[in-house]
Amino acid sequence: MERKHLVFVYGTLRNGHSNHHLLKEAFCFGTGSTEASYAMYLISGYPYVTSSESRYPIVGELYAVDDDTLKILDSMEGHPRYYERRETTVIVCGDNHVAWMYFRDPQGLLMKSGDYNDVHSGNVREPVKNAVCPHQA
Repeated sequence: MERKHLVFVYGTLRNGHSNHHLLKEAFCFGTGSTEASYAMYLISGYPYVTSSESRYPIVGELYAVDDDTLKILDSMEGHPRYYERRETTVIVCGDNHVAWMYFRDPQGLLMKSGDYNDVHSGNVREPVKNAVCPHQA
């Protein structure tokens, strides 16, 4: 598998969430955050990031994926009709990477932070500190 696309995921594609299985063949660089600040909202329990507000860095995981996986992710995210895939700079382990990230610009429930793990399905969860992807351990 030629992993030539970097994708930064912040919601249900993250490790431990419902759509993470779509990244089973991807290489995980680890957990990080966006260099720029955005806002994260929830609609019906699903997160989205809007670029129209600058509130906080978004926390997520950086993956390298192949063409087929990127197409699967685009389909799942409804790119470009529902979510729009755009490039942004993310910081993982102190290194900057330019990666694809999915954005959406409607309104919903504003998240208090940029970490989907802080609130998941209505339950408050402790944020993961210095988490790594399973195959990095």
